[in-house]
Amino acid sequence: MEMKTIVKKRSLVEDSQCENISNDLPNNHDPAAGTSETDQARNGDETGAQETLKPGSQIRPVVNEDGIRKLAERLYGIIVLEMCELDSYDDRNFMIQADSYVKNPILKSINTSGYVMKIANSLDSNDESFFHAQNEIMLHLSKRGIKCPVPVQNIFGKYHSMEKLGDSKHVVRLLEYIPGKVFHGVPHPDGLFYQAGQFIARIDSALKTVDKESVMNRQSIWMLENFPKLKDFLYVIKDEHHKDIVEQVLHAFQRHVVPNLNEYEQGVIYGDFNEHNVIVNKKQSNSKEYEITGIIDFGDVCYSRYVFELAIAMTYMILEANDLNTGGLVIAGYSMIRLIPQHEKEILRIAIAARLCQSLVMGLYTATVDTNNQYILSTQTRGWNVLEALWRETDKDILERWNAIAEEYLTCSS
Repeated sequence: MEMKTIVKKRSLVEDSQCENISNDLPNNHDPAAGTSETDQARNGDETGAQETLKPGSQIRPVVNEDGIRKLAERLYGIIVLEMCELDSYDDRNFMIQADSYVKNPILKSINTSGYVMKIANSLDSNDESFFHAQNEIMLHLSKRGIKCPVPVQNIFGKYHSMEKLGDSKHVVRLLEYIPGKVFHGVPHPDGLFYQAGQFIARIDSALKTVDKESVMNRQSIWMLENFPKLKDFLYVIKDEHHKDIVEQVLHAFQRHVVPNLNEYEQGVIYGDFNEHNVIVNKKQSNSKEYEITGIIDFGDVCYSRYVFELAIAMTYMILEANDLNTGGLVIAGYSMIRLIPQHEKEILRIAIAARLCQSLVMGLYTATVDTNNQYILSTQTRGWNVLEALWRETDKDILERWNAIAEEYLTCSS
């Protein structure tokens, strides 16, 4: 999260080689490397799927770079040449380059673009079935032409393992690195925000044929359905004006959205379409224009409402542009693939405000439990300004503006 206001997972490291993904760890009885439990039953503990983050919880993995090197070698046969850690809220993610001159006894071939080792927080790691679902979803989308990280099988022939790191257990995975830049930081003509709307709608369309049972029980503090639970974290807001706005949004969501949840179309959604998860590349090598080419980070995939998916995407695109009008461009792209019912459009302002509140409040909270993770606070000012501007609008006025912008863009582009 740099220029975005605290997004749940992963920002990019400004180094061009660390622009997307995440990492892993190594060796047998070394405490820093963790203890493998891959040969034990993996599908037993599903109670964690029902949990959401509680205030004061310490869930971030404790591991150092030496531990990552040992994990990479033990689980994947990789000798690490280079490594950098990627920013994250609750997890630990490492971009690694493998030494391709060393014969690998586990992997059939080495991905020359590198890998991301992802170490999940202890709360999410309680539900191994969710990581199985993530892996299946990435493979599912990849087969349907949507570029995303592909999971790598470990020495046990599995796409993840459970490792004991310090005093807690964590799911460890290795994903192939997706070359490119993240959406944040590249030039943003209107067409790129239009593409963003199209791309997230394409993802949801492709996910309609995935097994929804695998994520039906998924619960997270970041799901918009769980927005009312944010009230437990309001103690971290020291600015009374800001706290008042969040309380107003909570009240509006409880009054206008919660009673009608069953009226909004549901399906498996990606759940975290932010500017640090969207991968772009130049249209041509000598071009200054970028196009969206891929997506990373599937930690928020869940069974939810499509209108929440659209609201989340609009939230982060508005933040990136620092302009409420950008929402109309996202709507224009999204509506080309999925028709947005009027009753869904009518709650977009509240749903976007709710996501802004989640991002801002959980950013403040994370900074209180992990004082070394200050990057999440870097865009608090912009986030609160956008929330205040949005909340000054009425549902009717902002929707009319977004609809007019969408219609104008579609008319001009055609």
